[in-house]
Amino acid sequence: MSAATSLDERTARRLFRWAGLGCGLLCGLGYALATWGYDAWVLARSGADLPWLKFEIGLPILLLLGALSGALAARSARAGAWVGVGLAGGALAGLVAGPMPFAGSNLAAWIAEPRLRGVNVYPLDPSGAQRTLFVVIATACMGAAIGLVSHVVVERVLRLAGQPDRSSRWAWAVLLLCLPLGLLPGLIGDQVINRPLRVGRQAVATAISAGRGGDRSPGNVSPYQDLFPGPAGYILHLVDYDREAPAQATVDVAFGEASGSTAGGDSGPVVRCQTSGGELVGCSSISPQFETWMGALVQRARQEEQGTAPDPLTGQVLVGENTLEWLASQREYLSDTYTLSREAQRGGWVIASARFDTGYVLTCYFHGSAPVAVDHCTGGE
Repeated sequence: MSAATSLDERTARRLFRWAGLGCGLLCGLGYALATWGYDAWVLARSGADLPWLKFEIGLPILLLLGALSGALAARSARAGAWVGVGLAGGALAGLVAGPMPFAGSNLAAWIAEPRLRGVNVYPLDPSGAQRTLFVVIATACMGAAIGLVSHVVVERVLRLAGQPDRSSRWAWAVLLLCLPLGLLPGLIGDQVINRPLRVGRQAVATAISAGRGGDRSPGNVSPYQDLFPGPAGYILHLVDYDREAPAQATVDVAFGEASGSTAGGDSGPVVRCQTSGGELVGCSSISPQFETWMGALVQRARQEEQGTAPDPLTGQVLVGENTLEWLASQREYLSDTYTLSREAQRGGWVIASARFDTGYVLTCYFHGSAPVAVDHCTGGE
């Protein structure tokens, strides 16, 4: 603590540590706002599924990490120590931000739909891992610079606090300069990690808005307008995306649901759209397919012997042998009369059920887009 101050050494040291903790806390807040706050705001405006949960999960982690980094750095008055702590803290922040759209979104999906707990709804693929590595390195390097600047800011706070004149009133206001220090690395994390995963949903939302506004230009939903039910609300589900070129995505538009809802149930038609380069390239109704797939599973389960009879699953969905054997074991509980419904959807996972007049409910878990596969089925009353 080289700053000239009228404070006694003990008071100055205590103030220095509190200022360091506060600066780290503000840096963490700035990073979280830039990385997940903006992303959540855009996704919420687009009508995406659970747009704020990544921010709500990540914010406490970044606040804790920032506060701990600031408190640790403030145990030393040497600028080099602040640079080292900033580098380590930046790397850890990158390790949190990189996997958050995957691990964090999985946690959000599990909270919203407990039946999917343990399912890797949003897998971290090699492309995502590479982007995470870049963010870790970039944030670590910027964290070193942030540590140096934070040291200067905290020294300035200490100097102003020790002044006998009115300038001491501005001491803690100066600490607010630590907030924007976290914004730049946060924006990099958003552009590298989050943006490629949201452009597809943005493209669909923009196309729907343009089509409903009467815009007939290419790239909106006008050619598919009959698939979209008037002014109904909707939720956008990211079903799949190109692992090498995330601007290519498959997005489900579930109508009749409110953005941010945790229900995700069968309350309206579902339209599946493809996007490329931030533009809509095609849409088709997927709702009838859910019923066709579920109906084919029921038919296959009720067949006594496969023999030469045509397989109702042919050309429909991929089903593993274990699932087929389990379905066959449930044959005695199935009847001719049943109703089909899409119960929930999170990302590319759809839970559909067949409710029989016997009281038995067959529930199957579908995932993917090309091809669609059945992960497993469950049954009970």
